[in-house]
Amino acid sequence: MAPIKGLIFDFNGTLFFDSELHLRAFFEAFARYGAEPRNNEFMLRTFFGRSNEDIFRGFYVPGASDELLADFEEYKESRYQQLILAEPDRYRISDDICRMLDFLKNSDIPYCIATGSPKLNVDFYLKELSLDRWFSYDNIIYATGEFSGKPAPDIYLIAAKRLGLTPADCAVFEDGTSGITAAKAAGAGKIIAVWEEGYPSPLRDGLTVDETHHDFKDWKRIFSSLFEKSF
Repeated sequence: MAPIKGLIFDFNGTLFFDSELHLRAFFEAFARYGAEPRNNEFMLRTFFGRSNEDIFRGFYVPGASDELLADFEEYKESRYQQLILAEPDRYRISDDICRMLDFLKNSDIPYCIATGSPKLNVDFYLKELSLDRWFSYDNIIYATGEFSGKPAPDIYLIAAKRLGLTPADCAVFEDGTSGITAAKAAGAGKIIAVWEEGYPSPLRDGLTVDETHHDFKDWKRIFSSLFEKSF
């Protein structure tokens, strides 16, 4: 197999460890709408990586109007953002990831984010987490409702095209079962699972990846292996 040429990162749970906050916000949102919340294991396995539309219409209110969906999304994500802002020292992009992204910004390696998050969260990340140090809307693909979300391959097909590459040229970093499934369906050249330590593995029902990690402390070795040169 030829060396990898570009990198595609999921964001939540991969570059930013926020799984606990999404779980809390989902529980609060479901209570507000009179929906029975699922347990954490189910939500981690089934919801994470999917868009709010897929979750709300797929598991709770199949015929939800656009207005009701927008209201649900606004409430859930606003609560999630409040939880981040309440503990800024804890919920931030780690130093290892900052160093890795600094390197990528100053390299000739194409890279982007492919996330199931909606625009209101992307706006928040760019401003409040200073994600604009490394990313802009040119290299962030997010849920717009215009394509099928993970586990469908669409977002990774779009991300590879945005980089000017084929999916086989790209390595995907993912924390979710649905995201890994999407990357496989897209034909990603390499898939590296990166998920928060203490949370269940996304590798269920025979799902496999090329490497597994709980952080990016070893990013130079990972990159050296992917690009077949030393960093």
